[in-house]
Amino acid sequence: MGAGLPKTPEQFHKIPHARVAIIGSSWHSDCVDAMINRAEKELLALDVKSENISVHKVPGSLELPLAARLLFEKDPELDAVLAFGVVLEGITSHDESVLHAVVNGFQNVTERFGKPVINEVIGVTSIEDAHKRSGDNHMNKGVEAVYATSELLNWIHQL
Repeated sequence: MGAGLPKTPEQFHKIPHARVAIIGSSWHSDCVDAMINRAEKELLALDVKSENISVHKVPGSLELPLAARLLFEKDPELDAVLAFGVVLEGITSHDESVLHAVVNGFQNVTERFGKPVINEVIGVTSIEDAHKRSGDNHMNKGVEAVYATSELLNWIHQL
């Protein structure tokens, strides 16, 4: 894990009253599903009730910001959205365009609703890189997403 993260998820803040939506891209679904599954597992370990976690899939990473916006519109009690996707580098600049659009889209949603969208749409140079970041270990982006969520929701709660 990065230098700023606790060594184990057991050190993350408990967020028992959180309502969280998880969205994922259908591209590279083996990796995305592994990140989603790990995020669900970590949220449950932080005492988030299973009925307060919803999981949604969309066709691709470009659709994730729209999905986040619609989820916040549909459920005003939603506290955060965790978004997962894998964008594989290609021979054109399409991957850069996708990643840029996703970041801008999430920023717009965050600013509009004043609630966090945790961006774990990863740009990778190979599918092996994606597997490393979605494996069954502490490097799984689901762990990092839940850490960011617990830190932000704890901070917001203390305001």
